[in-house]
Amino acid sequence: MPIPSRLATCATAITAALLAASAAPAAKAQERAAPPDGKIIVFVSEGAQISWAGTRLKEYPPSPNCQSFPPGAHVAVNDSTARLLFYSDPFCAVPVPPPFTFIAPGYGAHVSPTGSFRTG
Repeated sequence: MPIPSRLATCATAITAALLAASAAPAAKAQERAAPPDGKIIVFVSEGAQISWAGTRLKEYPPSPNCQSFPPGAHVAVNDSTARLLFYSDPFCAVPVPPPFTFIAPGYGAHVSPTGSFRTG
């Protein structure tokens, strides 16, 4: 095989390898950018609602937007695929101090009804 043909073959192989390598990180970045699935469930203490059927659970979609806890909030369950971040104020400005700053998917925690949360 003449040298120019070998160079063209090598250049084609290198270009194909570079294209394949650059596509993989883009696919992983797209997976990371996908919105989280599931829901955030908040239990409101008895007495905050008057009902003979018990206490209705509040459900929220996982979102990076700030969400205040409802009056009487007592326990939050992270049934989503993202971390749930907690804040001491209703505006997501003051993070709760460690180790209570966040909970992982599949876990729950006691919360303050004056606080807020978001996923991140």
